[in-house]
Amino acid sequence: MFAPDFAASGASATAPRRILALAASFAFGLAVALLARRLAPQAAPIAVAALGALATIAAAGLAATVAAERSAAVAAALCLASLAAALAPADGNALEPACGLLALALAGGVAVWLTRAMARRSPNPAAIATVVAAAAAIAAYALIYVVASRDLMIADFVRYRELSVAVASLAQAGRWPELISAFLASIQDDYSWAPALAPGLAMAATAPLSRFAYEAPLVVLYGAPALVALAALARDLARRAGLPRNAAPIAVLALAAAVAFAAFPTGIAVLARGMPDIGGLIFYVAALRLSDKLLRLLALPPGHDARVGRLVRRVALALALGVFAMVLFRRWYAFAALGVTATLAAEVGAEALRGGRAFRWREAIMAASLGLLSMLAYLSPAIVAWLPDPAAHDYAAMYASYRKPNAIFAAELLDWCGWAVPSAAVLGAALLFARSTDRRLLRLTIGAAAVAAAAFLRVQTPYVHHLYLVAPALTALVGAPLLLLFARRRVAALAAVAALAAVTLTPLAAWAPAGFAPTAGRPHPPRADLAELARLKAWVEARARPDHRVCGLGSSYAFSGQLIEELWQLEPVRSPFYADARERPSVTMSDVDTVDGPPNPALEACAIMLVGEPVQTHLDPDDQQTVVVPAQEMLEGVGIGAHYRRAGEVFHLDNGVEALAFEQTSPLEDADMAALAGRWRAARARGAGLRGAIAP
Repeated sequence: MFAPDFAASGASATAPRRILALAASFAFGLAVALLARRLAPQAAPIAVAALGALATIAAAGLAATVAAERSAAVAAALCLASLAAALAPADGNALEPACGLLALALAGGVAVWLTRAMARRSPNPAAIATVVAAAAAIAAYALIYVVASRDLMIADFVRYRELSVAVASLAQAGRWPELISAFLASIQDDYSWAPALAPGLAMAATAPLSRFAYEAPLVVLYGAPALVALAALARDLARRAGLPRNAAPIAVLALAAAVAFAAFPTGIAVLARGMPDIGGLIFYVAALRLSDKLLRLLALPPGHDARVGRLVRRVALALALGVFAMVLFRRWYAFAALGVTATLAAEVGAEALRGGRAFRWREAIMAASLGLLSMLAYLSPAIVAWLPDPAAHDYAAMYASYRKPNAIFAAELLDWCGWAVPSAAVLGAALLFARSTDRRLLRLTIGAAAVAAAAFLRVQTPYVHHLYLVAPALTALVGAPLLLLFARRRVAALAAVAALAAVTLTPLAAWAPAGFAPTAGRPHPPRADLAELARLKAWVEARARPDHRVCGLGSSYAFSGQLIEELWQLEPVRSPFYADARERPSVTMSDVDTVDGPPNPALEACAIMLVGEPVQTHLDPDDQQTVVVPAQEMLEGVGIGAHYRRAGEVFHLDNGVEALAFEQTSPLEDADMAALAGRWRAARARGAGLRGAIAP
């Protein structure tokens, strides 16, 4: 084991400062516990004690492994900040934005420090050239995809476009305090504003409602760098298996990017449809590569301790920053963060067992302490928001309704990935394990994806964008072997990549066996009801006002309540952003029982109701009674339906679905909404296949 500084020469000089640092560490943990108790007085004492103990261990670990003066100053500052928060008269709601601001300030400071430390490195021409080429290729693909499919963005696909419109509107109006406040408030939400900032600011400078202005920044700032990050991961794995470092760097990186594109076209299709989630792969891959670097530093033999210590601190802080950026970008990347952390911890444990007393215990403890303290600071907005009611964030219960039967999920996986590419990835993993002299990065890549996927499946069945959790493993394990082939037989490697792209990106897959290649990467057929949707849009806009709201009941691709709010895309001349909720001409309806609860009581303000017939759901109807109950009452003229009459207007939509219009004849009162909620609870109680708990 390492010997602490105060046990070495000069102990008499450092011992008092070291003791002071350790005392400040315990005070910091106590302050955190006091803050937790104040924010959540009903919380179990064990939970409060655990949070305080975690803070104490992290601070004490830092105090024992870095210079006494620095650790004492850090621990004292943390203690004072926590005590100030614990004793402040403000409640948790007021502390959230303050914690968000401090977290972002810390992240910005660390980012600047790391950038200055790397300032002496020259730009990588291979990476720059590949990013430019990748941006051009993705842009061409996205243009073809959108034009061929006449894609209408729905649900999560349009949510971030509308958030970007909000950013653009606030920026154009010079309402920067409101924009900053909204961003800070979103840090602990499931939908952070972070991915919307770059496209929103670009739209503010160009065309706030243009889809081109929205997607261009996604391609350039998120898609192309993510593709190059995946390529760099494949290149690094190939190098550990024998690829020479000087082997045509631009050609190698470009080929790896092409393989990533062809092996996972579904991920690029998600980007083409307007989802920004691909940007999280930049931080995911960075976390994998930084974890590998940290492991290699900890595996170094004794000697040069001061220099190794500086490098470990730098890598640990960069890794914590990358994990925070990943989770801030999209909340569900927390599963990737869990995968990276768990696999890294297992690798460090194995290295420690192999090294014994020679292992760099000091540096390992320092890295863990820095990472833990950093994450406590970065996640403080979520901790403050979640502590008072942790059950409100029990996603395993809330999203249980999203679990689909295994047969349906398997069919979706074949559509998204096929079986040929995953099979090639498995064979590639076997080849890399056999040829690699250093398998740390390989184990990290596979282990992180496996843990992330397993943890996510404990919560819900994934949707197509959640496949980014396994994208690094899927693409790198196919790309690395092809790079090894490229080093020996370039023509054969290029032919293999061309064949892969032909099968996954062109209609040639129709000649292959069913499920052989992914089909989700090719443009989907346009909706057959676009003309009817245009008529629906005109009809709604002629009637919808803040004092005469037009609402919808349904939850499917063909018709949903949100569809009414999404039709602005057909002719984007009116912003979907409303600075004041009272200006909205519609009401956002509840969709899933365990997530949204009973029908939205605000529907009593709906002067006109559009209802899908048959009743439209996208999950098991037993788990969507919040849609089914009010929709059936409208169609049958009972319950809330007794307050409406059929207006006679019918819209004929995809899949034989009709949207029927109803006009309100008598006002709905709070008592009507309370009775509707009671009938919803009774319907839930009768359900046979209910999944997930409903919060009281």
